[in-house]
Formats: sequence, structure tokens, C-alpha cells
Amino acid sequence: MINGDLMAATLINVFIVPKDKHEEFLAEWKITAEHYRTSGSGLIETHLHRNTDIGNDTFSYVNIARWESGQHWKDSHAEYVPGEYSIPGVKGHPSIFECIVNGYSGVADGVVKDHWIASQPSGEFELRPHGSEETPATEGARR
Repeated sequence: MINGDLMAATLINVFIVPKDKHEEFLAEWKITAEHYRTSGSGLIETHLHRNTDIGNDTFSYVNIARWESGQHWKDSHAEYVPGEYSIPGVKGHPSIFECIVNGYSGVADGVVKDHWIASQPSGEFELRPHGSEETPATEGARR
């Protein structure tokens, strides 16, 4: 189910954080994460990523978290508002996302095993041997 009612849901939340608020943001984010981790809210895992300033620097942090369902995430945030949102200048952009394609390089230990592995919305996987003339991108264009 797309709305996450019956399946694990992925939250992606990108944050704009003023340069002088990073320490405060991190302290509040850790408090929030600990609250959801220990409250039985349905949080499965969370991973906070910091922008390295290589490329676009619009967003300072990206949180990628898995919840038992989209409804668990909605309910938990109705009951407990993350403290980082009270910091002046901090703006989060949270939403539940659904993965529709996975891609892997097929490189293991520096050796190319397969050129591309991609899962389709059906959940099936395609394996393309290294050097294959067709890739998932060119095959899709041909269909």
C-alpha cells in the first residue's frame, strides 16, 4: 500500500540549517531520535547525513529513516514535535517516500561482477553481464 499503512515506510527529511545553528541542531536532533527510538513510536532506524559542500549546498542535513508505517510516523509527530523545529532558521521538509527502482554497480572487491542490477516496480531483478551492449536505460528506450 503506497500510503504506508501496511508496510514499512521511508521518511526522507531534508533540513536547511543556518551555519551558526549546526551544533544546536545536532543536539536537538539526537534528543528527538532518542525519544522516537525509546518511545515505541514505530521507528525502525534513522540515519542523519551531513552535506559535505561538494555539489549543491542548499540542504545542510538529510535524515533517512524507516518507520513501521507512514501512519506510525504521522502519529508520532502529532504526539511529539521535534525540538529542532524550534530553532530559528531551521526548516525541515519531511515526507514519506516509496522506492520504485534500486540500482547497484555490481562491483565487489574492485572486480566488476555484473554491470547493473536493477529492481523493477514488480520486485524482479535484472542482471546484465559486464560488457553487455544493453543497459536497463537503453532497453527501456527500446520498449
